[in-house]
Amino acid sequence: MTGYTDYRFLLPVPENINMEISRYKKASVKHIGSFQSMDSPAHISLKTLERQKPYYADQTIERLELQLKTLPPVLLHINGFAYFPHLHGKMTIYAAIKSTPAADNWFEEIKKQLKVKKGILPHITVCRNIAGADFEKLWPHFRHKHWLEPFWVDQLKISKRDSLDRYGNFNAFKTIRFKNTQHLHNEANKSSTDEQINLF
Repeated sequence: MTGYTDYRFLLPVPENINMEISRYKKASVKHIGSFQSMDSPAHISLKTLERQKPYYADQTIERLELQLKTLPPVLLHINGFAYFPHLHGKMTIYAAIKSTPAADNWFEEIKKQLKVKKGILPHITVCRNIAGADFEKLWPHFRHKHWLEPFWVDQLKISKRDSLDRYGNFNAFKTIRFKNTQHLHNEANKSSTDEQINLF
């Protein structure tokens, strides 16, 4: 242990959305082989805090939890796929989240709560940091996919890892449920996994 801990704040998605993202990841593996995010559960990243002293960070998170519990759940909409570039020609393909006044206001509020200074582009990563040549193989399959689906986000998850373990996995630390979530229901994805082979 280094005495320092990294914390990651993210929004988990319902299981039907997670399963559909997983199907796209598995279909992508058939074309380009393994890649960084292929085994990661689907989620929306909000913030990462690096090299924090656990004693002080845990106290801060306890206070933050009281504030986050007052936020309502938010209805988001997947709106097809998009991508963004990285250094050295690497690319990330993601499921895009539609911008709506309600969603935009909600993300602005959670940015204030988490003290996020830079902008948040809500998205669900499918293929992260892949080589440019692999992107050229995959993007033609994604660009015309019209995946439109609403889903509710009713909680925030915090995970952590030892700061020394830069390539290690984050482990579950805390789940914070938003207010008035007891009446939300997300239907399971009814499409058969047998359709995966025809995804693209």
